[in-house]
Amino acid sequence: MYFPSTVIIGIIPNENVFETRVENGTFHLGGIEARFMDLLSKILKFKYHLKSPYDGEFGTLHENGSWSGLIGMVQRKEVDIALNLLSITEDRIKAVDFSEPYTLQDVTFIVRKPGILPPTWSLLYPFDIISWISIAVVLAVAPIILICFLKLKISHQKLFLELLGSFSKQPLTIGIRSVRSRLAFNLWWFFALIISMCYSSALLSFITIPLQKEPLKNFAELSQAVRKGTYRCFSLKGSSILSILQTSRQEHLRFLGKIIDDNKWYYNFNKLECLTNSKIRGAVIDNEFKLKLLLGKLDFESYAMSKDILISLNFAVALRKDFCCKSTLNTVISRLRAAGLYAKLEKEEWLRIWISRSKTIFQDIDDSMVLSVSDISGALIFLATGFVVSSIVLTCENIYFYLNLCR
Repeated sequence: MYFPSTVIIGIIPNENVFETRVENGTFHLGGIEARFMDLLSKILKFKYHLKSPYDGEFGTLHENGSWSGLIGMVQRKEVDIALNLLSITEDRIKAVDFSEPYTLQDVTFIVRKPGILPPTWSLLYPFDIISWISIAVVLAVAPIILICFLKLKISHQKLFLELLGSFSKQPLTIGIRSVRSRLAFNLWWFFALIISMCYSSALLSFITIPLQKEPLKNFAELSQAVRKGTYRCFSLKGSSILSILQTSRQEHLRFLGKIIDDNKWYYNFNKLECLTNSKIRGAVIDNEFKLKLLLGKLDFESYAMSKDILISLNFAVALRKDFCCKSTLNTVISRLRAAGLYAKLEKEEWLRIWISRSKTIFQDIDDSMVLSVSDISGALIFLATGFVVSSIVLTCENIYFYLNLCR
C-alpha cells in the first residue's frame, strides 16, 4: 500500500489525549490520540512532523467561510492530516475530508454534586415522603378499623398509642381473648416488625455515610440551574458540541450554547481552575471518554456523570481535500477498529489515570465510619424535643390539678 513517507500532522497538546515531551534528548508521545497516531505511522511506515494551531481550537466556522483551529490548518493545507478527537459534522465536511471513524462517543455532561443532606434530619431518611405518609395514614386508620371490626371497648386515643408503641417493640396491654382479635393483632405485629426492622437496618448506614443531594439528571435541569445562576456550564472552545447546542431545535439546549459562548465559559483540559476554584458549581459538556478522564483529575466523589445523551458523535482523522491516500488510511483504520485496538487504548488510558489517582486516595485513613455528635444531632434534637414536650405536659397537668384542688 502506497503512503507518503512524511506527513505533517496537526494536533493540540492535551494531557491524556495528545502528550509530547522530551526526556534525556529523546522525544516521547503519550495520550490516546498520540498512541493511535504512532500506531498508524508504524503500520503505514511514515514519519511525521507535528504542528499545533496558534489559537488552540478544534475549529470554529467564521462568516467568510474560513475555519480556525485544526480544521482551518487542514483547510489551508498547512497540514496533511489532523487528529485530536475531531468529530465529523456537516459543516466540517464542506471544508475538509474525513477518514473512516475510529470510535463512537456519546456526548453528555458531568456536574458537581450539590452536597450532602444535613444529618439533623437523618432520622427521616430511611423512608421517603410517600412511605412516611402511608405509614401515618395506616396508623391513623388502623385504630378505627380494629375498634369497629373487633368491637373493642377502648378509646381511639389509647389504641393509637398502643399501636404506635408497637413500632418500637413495646408490648400491647390490651386484653386479647377471641381468635379473631389474636389474628388481627398478629397481622399488625408482623407489619410493625417489618417496618421497624427496615427502618433500624437502614438508619445506621444513613448516619455513618452521609447522603448526597440529588445531582442534576438531564440537560433540561442543567439549563434551569444555569438560568437561576446556581451553576455554570463549560465546554471546549471551538468544539462541534457548541455548534450542536446553538443550532438545536430545543430551546433549553440553544440557551446553554448561547450562554457558554456569550460568557466565554471554556475550560482547558490542562488547567481546571475554572472548575476547582469557582464558588459557583460547574458542569462540563463533552464526549464520554474525555469526561471520564476529567473525573480522574477532579475530586470524582464530588462529581456525577449524567445518563442523558445529547448526541453520539463519530471521531475520525481530518484530511486535506486533495490528500492522496485516503483509501489506504481508511483500510488501516477499519482494521484497527475491527480488532478493537482503539478501545484497548481507551481502557489503558483510563487505567493509567486511575492508578495515578489512587496513590492519593488512600493516603489518609478514611474515618467516614466514625460517628460524631453532628451525625447523631437529629436523634439528640428529637430526644430534647420529647423532654421539653413532656415537661410542658407535666406542668400543665400539675397546674390543672392544683386549680381543681383549690375549688
